[in-house]
Amino acid sequence: MEPLLKQRKHIEDEKQKVLASATKKILEQEDELIQIEETRQSSCNNHFEKIKKEFNVIDLLVFSRYVHKLKTDRMVGGEMLKVLRQDENEKRKELLNASRERKKYEKLREIQEEKFYKVIEEKEKKESDEIALNIFRYNNKLK
Repeated sequence: MEPLLKQRKHIEDEKQKVLASATKKILEQEDELIQIEETRQSSCNNHFEKIKKEFNVIDLLVFSRYVHKLKTDRMVGGEMLKVLRQDENEKRKELLNASRERKKYEKLREIQEEKFYKVIEEKEKKESDEIALNIFRYNNKLK
């Protein structure tokens, strides 16, 4: 039973590592989205300051394309974040199932241990009763 419990614990540990990796990917993706938004905001501020000084149509077109690219990157990043969160939820469910399996086997082991100790206790009780009976018989023969 112990090797099986060790195997279940190992499986659970591996699932925890996979979940941690999925969570790390989500945090990295969120950081990337924050960075894209900060870049967009600073670019807009810089461009508006530049427009106040001098207006240039070519710069406006280039800036427009750049902002469009950032919005596209943000949308793609948002979709990627959704997928990563779904993956994390699946990994969390797998970890929960692995944990339940391990706990089920631990409970089974506890039940088997209780049965084992109960059998040993009964044998010891029978043995001590037999010894007491033999002592009683021996003492009665001496009288």
